[in-house]
Amino acid sequence: MKLGIASFHAAYNYGAALQCRCLKEVLGSLGHEVHVLDYRPDYLTEPYRILKPYYLKKPLLALSLPWRFPGAFQRNKAFRAFGETLSPIPQDTLMDAVFFGSDQIWNSRICRGLDPVFFAAAPQFLHTRNIAYAASDGHVQLPPAQELIFRQYMRNFYRIGVREQSLQARLSAMGVPAVLTLDPVLLAGRSVLDKMGGYRRMGEPYLVTYEAVDHPLVRELAASLRGNRQVIPIAREPYSRGRNNYGPQEFVSLFRDADAVVTTSFHAVALSLLFHREFYYVETRTPADDRIRNLLSLVGLEDRIVAPGAPLPSSRAVFTGADEALGKLRVRSMDFIKEALL
Repeated sequence: MKLGIASFHAAYNYGAALQCRCLKEVLGSLGHEVHVLDYRPDYLTEPYRILKPYYLKKPLLALSLPWRFPGAFQRNKAFRAFGETLSPIPQDTLMDAVFFGSDQIWNSRICRGLDPVFFAAAPQFLHTRNIAYAASDGHVQLPPAQELIFRQYMRNFYRIGVREQSLQARLSAMGVPAVLTLDPVLLAGRSVLDKMGGYRRMGEPYLVTYEAVDHPLVRELAASLRGNRQVIPIAREPYSRGRNNYGPQEFVSLFRDADAVVTTSFHAVALSLLFHREFYYVETRTPADDRIRNLLSLVGLEDRIVAPGAPLPSSRAVFTGADEALGKLRVRSMDFIKEALL
């Protein structure tokens, strides 16, 4: 079959780039012709532009551009190169079936509302088999008018797979059947990640921090755990704290070879699970915690969640049970994909 993927591939975000590449690899492994649909709305691309219009209103921020620009430019260049490996095609190309997701494609805060494209409501999807895979709504509560539209949009999908139990329960309450499916990075696993290339091994032990949601405890915890190791802070966007010149491939390698990880990121946790890295997830008390709790409860590692003021886990992470749980979830997710394409 000729399959399309509609996702956040155009965002210069590590998780968005990796999940799209991994889903393409998995679908391709089943013998299908797979293409990424090149949909790049402004709400996905604007946050990663180096020069932003609002800098005109913030002269102090503009003055810092000369020393921030080189790293941001290198980072964006690496993301563009990675995006080219996806070989995206025009978004209105007709497909036999389209997979929507993974990522937070139904998060109304990110998408500035409910984007019809990610709900298979655009004209080009009228005669295709539309499948949601590991979709997420970011645990955002919709106002009544949008909730009604959301319910109507669910009728556009032939099968629905979601990433969080909370969304599965929400859809169930609407009478919409949904299967809990693995994020594509966890579905693809190390066999795919190890083939991406571009790895650079560090010559000394180090600890990685990565903040999808900024939290001071990440830096405090890293400082207390570092010992004789260096701390490598990865910035989530061009002008956040930390080094900002890593592309998606190098991002993977940093987690693969790290001694430990401190993070507020879903995909940093996912990579830590796959590479068996000692990790700590700092609770943010935002909706972002929901998907982390779902994942770690499924693999029996909820003790890796560190709440402000709470003690650290008393022992190191043991991944045997997590590997077994992920293996079962992979089988379930692959069965979902295969059944949806029958």
